Amino acid sequence: MKNAFTRTIYKIDAFSTSKIIFDESDLVSLNVKCRIDNIFSETTLLFPFSKFNDLLRFSGVVGEKLQLKVSDKLLSNGEQPYIIDLINDNIIFTNCSLELAHLQDGDSTFFCVEEITPLSFLEQTKNLRTNMRDFHSVELKNDFQQNLILVEFAQMYIYYKGLIELNISENAAREKAGLQNDKLFKMAYCAALPQHSKAFNPSRLI
Repeated sequence: MKNAFTRTIYKIDAFSTSKIIFDESDLVSLNVKCRIDNIFSETTLLFPFSKFNDLLRFSGVVGEKLQLKVSDKLLSNGEQPYIIDLINDNIIFTNCSLELAHLQDGDSTFFCVEEITPLSFLEQTKNLRTNMRDFHSVELKNDFQQNLILVEFAQMYIYYKGLIELNISENAAREKAGLQNDKLFKMAYCAALPQHSKAFNPSRLI
């Protein structure tokens, strides 16, 4: 009989975070508290930067606050790894569902984030009682809430594209748009994707 290995996938719909660690690599680490398999505990979530950026984009006011902190770190050119200490900020994510897998089989101290899916306002409401029990303070994000930080990032990318169309070099265009940093560039690019076009009005740039 052939042995088949099935990777266990866990799902969480809420977590709080006390620390974010990242550097110039593609990996972002979050120290979190969450409920996995109905057990509330502390662990570390490991995100590819693109998925971490998705989390921030989908997370309303909480995401806005952290996008500012991340961009400040990236622009600081300070010592790496960059560490954002959130122990006193009560940062709670309840707007997305995350699929997780063990980094090493059976080790619950680290999980890799496999997928991120935004939760509808109705789904967030259904989770409210459990989340209030676990985190005591929860904000719901309505889908109609405008994410102003996404608007700013999108405008930066639109400005960059306009400069490219004027035959300005790639490096010069990114510098003028404030997007020299590769991670900031990815954040701005994602913010300007067509699915977010309703979040901003290009006429504001004229």
